[in-house]
Amino acid sequence: MFLRHFGDLLRKKHHVFKTFSAHFQRFLAAGFSNRYSLRVTTLLPLVILRSAECRQNDGQEVKRPGRKRTMSKVKYETCLEGRAQLYLNAMKVRWEQLHKVHGLFSYQLQKSPQSRKIPGYWGFYTELNAERSLKRRRPQTIENLNPTFKPLMFNFNKVDAREVIMTIDDAYGSPEVQMIINKSPITKYHTLICPEVKKNHVQRITREALEFCITFMRSIDDKDMRMGYNSPGALASVNHLHVHLLQMPQDLYIDQAPLDELAGGYVYRLSRRAPTEGICIVFKDNDNDEQVAEKVDQLYKLAMWMCQNNMPHNLFITQDRRPGQSGNVQVFVFARSEYCVNKDLADFNVGFCELAGYIPLPDPEKMENLTELQVLFRIRTVTGDAPKALYEEITHIVEGREQSLWDQPLTI
Repeated sequence: MFLRHFGDLLRKKHHVFKTFSAHFQRFLAAGFSNRYSLRVTTLLPLVILRSAECRQNDGQEVKRPGRKRTMSKVKYETCLEGRAQLYLNAMKVRWEQLHKVHGLFSYQLQKSPQSRKIPGYWGFYTELNAERSLKRRRPQTIENLNPTFKPLMFNFNKVDAREVIMTIDDAYGSPEVQMIINKSPITKYHTLICPEVKKNHVQRITREALEFCITFMRSIDDKDMRMGYNSPGALASVNHLHVHLLQMPQDLYIDQAPLDELAGGYVYRLSRRAPTEGICIVFKDNDNDEQVAEKVDQLYKLAMWMCQNNMPHNLFITQDRRPGQSGNVQVFVFARSEYCVNKDLADFNVGFCELAGYIPLPDPEKMENLTELQVLFRIRTVTGDAPKALYEEITHIVEGREQSLWDQPLTI
């Protein structure tokens, strides 16, 4: 009877079979003569099975499903997660106030600028911003991806005090960050996120800056706010660490671009059907602190690898606007084979905006005549073959594979 009911179960649980056999033999030796004893004998295998399972798991940590927020209410209210929306709301109010101050911005943004969705399958969006090319500060020449800080050149220690919208220094666990107006804005609320300004970080992304930006984007309720980073050689204008925060309410091609999984269930590449190449790391709404930290580490390792290999790059950070993905944050990484030394302010340059599908242009005629084919040709010329190396490297990082001796270049 016992073998008929419990034989298959016990055969699958080899680690408890011996325990069961020993207990059962002792019970038989003691004998049983009534229905009560029979019921006990029938239940005995389940009791022993559960007991053995508990002993096997004894001392092991019980794993519970991860939650986005695992901290106490008091800690949550004092950290960036709990305060990001307050910062964003205050930033918007202050930005609009400063935008009205005569002479503070290089120019005033038009309330309804001329715009155009470029005809074609992907629908790149272009907007007229004539004054940006004429009145913005002259971009610096940043010599390489490991530049030195030059205090005599313009940096964010030299801005007018009125340009500092706010200083975030009360967010538990986050670095001090200044939010500074972009004097030559591309869109409304265009602000520069500048971590630890007085430490004079060069325009090379840090892990702390990445974590701040991703946590901020995961914690606000505003899908129109986007972030972007241009490395040296990828349209960076100032050699002092900064990330752009700006409003882009338009649905861009990047928001619906098809993705193919690369590694880990959260790292994707833009599909071969997509018009451009790049990777996308998804921070899911229910990721816990450890999962977020691991993804930030991997993203930072990838950025450092690109710097070491003299590969200019752009980041575009956005809340996921795809159906059913609300609450997720996407970090797109674009690698480039061309190092952009000097920008042509009167032409179509390629930075994080253009790679995401938002193209500000200075000339109405160019805006009206720009074709999707021209956009794609320009982007593909800039990115070249660099993305292929990016796909391989991020896969190695996520899967934990290290370079073997045979993979390393031979030096004599």
